[in-house]
This record gives sequence, C-alpha cells and structure tokens, in this order.
Amino acid sequence: MLFSLRNRKGGNMKIKLIAVDLDGTLLNSKKEVSPKTLKALKRARAHGIYVVPLSGRPLPGVLKVFEPFAFKADENFAICYNGGLVQRMDGQILHSSALTPENVDHLIALKRPGIMGPYLMNTEDFYVPKGASKFGVSFVAKARNMGVKVMEDGVDYQIIKGEFVSLPSLMKKFRAALPPAADKEFTISASGGQCLEFNTYGTTKGNALTYLLDYLDIPQKEAMVFGDNNNDLSDFSLPDVFKVAMGNAILEIKQRADYITASNNQDGIAKAVEQLVDMED
Repeated sequence: MLFSLRNRKGGNMKIKLIAVDLDGTLLNSKKEVSPKTLKALKRARAHGIYVVPLSGRPLPGVLKVFEPFAFKADENFAICYNGGLVQRMDGQILHSSALTPENVDHLIALKRPGIMGPYLMNTEDFYVPKGASKFGVSFVAKARNMGVKVMEDGVDYQIIKGEFVSLPSLMKKFRAALPPAADKEFTISASGGQCLEFNTYGTTKGNALTYLLDYLDIPQKEAMVFGDNNNDLSDFSLPDVFKVAMGNAILEIKQRADYITASNNQDGIAKAVEQLVDMED
C-alpha cells in the first residue's frame, strides 16, 4: 500500500520513500519527535513506505532518535554523516565515502585558536588528534551514543566525517578564511551556524539519497524529502524528488522546495503528510 501525493499540477503521485533531516526538521527545539509527527511517519511505514533519516549524525545517534519508531533494523535504512554512509539500521554498510589519511592530515592543519576540533568520526567513535583537548567533544559524543578516543600515529581509522565547532561569529570567520584548496578537497557543509562539517569531495546527502533510491529501485518521482538547512541543499537539488521545506528553513531551501510546511516546532512534517498525502487502506 502507498501514500498518493496530490501534486500542484493535479493528479496523484505514488510515494515509496520519505527522507527526513533530523535537527530542525524531524526534531523540535527540545530535540524530540512530536507525537503527531511520530504517528504520521509510523503510519507511512506501516503502509510500506520507507522512512529514512537523512542526517549529519552517525548511525548510533540516529538510532537513538528513532527508538520511538520501533522499526525493524534489518528492514530499514539510514543515510548518515551527510551522505558519507548509507546503511541498514542494523549497521550493514551499503555505501561508504571515507576520508583519506591525507584528508585527515589536512583537516588537522586547519585548526585555529578559538575553534574546537577537528572532531573526526568513523562508524563507532569520535577521535581527536594526539595532543588535542577532548573539551566539548565528550558531551557531543555521548549525545550521539559514541565514544571519544585519541588518535595514534600510523593508524588508518577510516574517518568518514570531520567537523569544527565554535560560536557562530567565529565559525563565519573561520569559513571565510579557509584556503581555496579546501573547497576542492572536501564537501563543506553546515547544519547550523556553530558547526562546519567536512566530507570527501562529492559526498552529499543528495548523492547518497540517489544511491539508496537506485538500490531500492525507487524512481526519484516516488520519493519525498524534508529539510531545513545548508546541508540539505544537495537533496533539494534533485530534480524529480518532491521537496518539502520546513517553515523554519533557510531561504535557499525554501526557494528550492515544491512545498513549504509549518516549522519543526509546529508539527511541520505531520501537517505536510496530512495535507499532501492520501492513505490507501
């Protein structure tokens, strides 16, 4: 069974996959999934539609958010680390884009006073360079259900994503001062003003979503995506996916959207599903 979506031209579109960003989209400002949104997405899954987290977080952090959904881990999927990993929720990796040791060295060299990081992540842990402070990262790692370890020389940790964190005003200056070569070596994105995230060049949520749709043999026109921020721009550039911007989304996301719903604090996902989607029982 499927949801059918009434598009702006009239008629119906079948939806087989709904991809949802987490922070600012699925989660409200209390970092919770509202009861109405939970009900709407669980109903979608019960009717055969995949509900896929599309996040900058690692899988352990995604699974913590998705505990209330009680999805079967071996039958559901997650896109993590801004597209760096496409996984089943049981941890099986379908697609990975790891940073090279040279990429990691270059990230470490970008360290500046007043900027925390780089925090470097693989599938299980946060890492900090030898001699670097763990200040700040322990709290973040705990929230993501991850550990924190110090890197040792000569070990390839298969790092998927690196990030720097500081006050928004400092991060803005840090981003502006990055050497031009950084934009040719990394895909650089942000889910908010306090964080800058680094993946391998060409690694994006949009490319990962395309990979998963191909893997599941689902046409783009039968997929819907919800987002709000800078790191959602790539999936909001996919031509045939139906794109829903949250009411709290940045302007660039709203400009690329097919539909703008209410904010993440006003059950935006649930309202969009209720308004745009008919249930076939």
